[in-house]
Amino acid sequence: MRQRESRDWTSSIAVGAAATAAAMLLQQAVRVGWQVRSLPERIMEWLLLFVPLDLFERGLQQFGASAKEIALVGIFAGMAVLLMVVATALARTASSGWVILLTGFGLWLFTMLVIMPLTGAGPFATGLLSNPVLTNSAYLVVFAAFAAVTALFAAALDLAGSRRQGAAGAAINRDRRSVLAGLAAACAALVAYGAGRATSAGGAAVQSSLPLAAAPTSLPAPTATPLPPRAGSGVTLAPPTSAPITPTTVPTAAAEFATPAAARSLARGEEGSLTAAGRSPGTLAPVITSNTDFYVVTKNPVADPVLDANTWRLVIDGEVEHPVQVDYGTLVKLPPIEITKTLECISNLTAGCSLAAFGCDLVSTAVWRGARLGDVLGLAGGLKSSAVAVVFLGYDEFTAALAPDAVLDPDSLLVYQMNGQILPREHGYPARVLVPGRYGMKNTKWVAGIRAVDQPYADWYQQRGWTKDGFVKTMSRIDVPTDGARLDAGPQRVAGIAYAGDRGIQRVEVSADGGMTWQATSLLEQPPGKDVMVRWAATFTMADQPVMLVVRATDGAGQAQTDDFGLPAPDGGWGQDSIQVQPA
Repeated sequence: MRQRESRDWTSSIAVGAAATAAAMLLQQAVRVGWQVRSLPERIMEWLLLFVPLDLFERGLQQFGASAKEIALVGIFAGMAVLLMVVATALARTASSGWVILLTGFGLWLFTMLVIMPLTGAGPFATGLLSNPVLTNSAYLVVFAAFAAVTALFAAALDLAGSRRQGAAGAAINRDRRSVLAGLAAACAALVAYGAGRATSAGGAAVQSSLPLAAAPTSLPAPTATPLPPRAGSGVTLAPPTSAPITPTTVPTAAAEFATPAAARSLARGEEGSLTAAGRSPGTLAPVITSNTDFYVVTKNPVADPVLDANTWRLVIDGEVEHPVQVDYGTLVKLPPIEITKTLECISNLTAGCSLAAFGCDLVSTAVWRGARLGDVLGLAGGLKSSAVAVVFLGYDEFTAALAPDAVLDPDSLLVYQMNGQILPREHGYPARVLVPGRYGMKNTKWVAGIRAVDQPYADWYQQRGWTKDGFVKTMSRIDVPTDGARLDAGPQRVAGIAYAGDRGIQRVEVSADGGMTWQATSLLEQPPGKDVMVRWAATFTMADQPVMLVVRATDGAGQAQTDDFGLPAPDGGWGQDSIQVQPA
């Protein structure tokens, strides 16, 4: 049989461009509509595992969190180029429609059998708590559409050319068969789309066959009476406020719980996924940060999970007495605990605040309400003695691991309210973890699962070279006046904040001579909790020459900040904040 002649470069490139555009646009569509992470997102996070931490830190300082955005755009462009090359080559070599169809299927198989396991999702997304069928369908839509557009556009060009040249019926029939192959690919895309629509009806809800736990109808009053600490733990534990509950299958009322407003609009393209607390320069941070001013950090450079409390499920499995899943109604029926707590991102600078766009403002305080993690685990009968670590899994595939003693701390909560309001979407709605004394990296948002494991577990941050424990280091900051301010001669006010996790702050001192001598400051109020930042103030004398103001804090264990400077990676920044003010 006479071989089909190769197509010209112009036509081949046009076919490649059309197929690539269809695939990339569909990928973004399923990202937004079905909340399935795009392949560039997955590949970027996997590649960042191999970036040296000091190089990552320098990129973060230079570009802020938009470093992630830049990396994502680069990988997105790389994927587009790869698809363009494949589609153009298929068109140029006059491949049959069925070869094109098999190529698209092969790309999907490569994604599910190679890329997904590499990025921690398991083959065919079986390692995901949140709807693996939806993930398979989404990627099949992308690659089936890629094959369909390639085959149909190429066949249409051939068919038109054959008719213009008066080709024999056999050639036209061959071109028609290629059209049929393209239509078959299009049908595969439609079937995958239908499967995706069916499985996405509950949003990004967890799909689990575990029994649904039910809260008891009668609950004892919450208690904070401590038990003796476990040997060697150094942690005082409170007893669970409810007895272990036998899991049972119960119905959940539809549309029972209100949902929060849309998430705050974060300038991810400019500031990436780190947004500093809202505070005007030269103003002292408030005791409680409003929800709209609370700092936001997310690893997701494109979008965060959009969940619904009415379909939300929390899977509790692993080294627990009886694995269960928990719905929102059961969570809010557990004894409510309300605490005031400060959160600080591990990327926050404690000195050299001008080195990054977010400066030293990735720290905020709120009033939180939720259930003790000990009570939540009680729904699964509690932890087995074999549990070595407890892993919190987010709907965005984030993981954070903690020791059992930290999880069972009476101030460790699964919270659903913030400052008297439904937990905002950008802060983890419907529920997020809150643990004392740790950086935000250990306080998982958009929680999908709690998994107790019988061996040490390297979580998302640890896999990337960051600290295992995430204990907050002591920090202090000068809020008033601003760096470079011009002040009148005479007495002037200096004020700011200090924070040391649940160790508390013993004292704060300020120097008006660059750290040569120190004077005590006064706390403006007693902190409303043990894991809360303090606000301090003092006066100094403004001279007729520049004055270097420096602050240092001493934590509750008696450890004072030193003048050594350290960047946040890998276990939190350190150093003394300083500013220079000028005579008016």
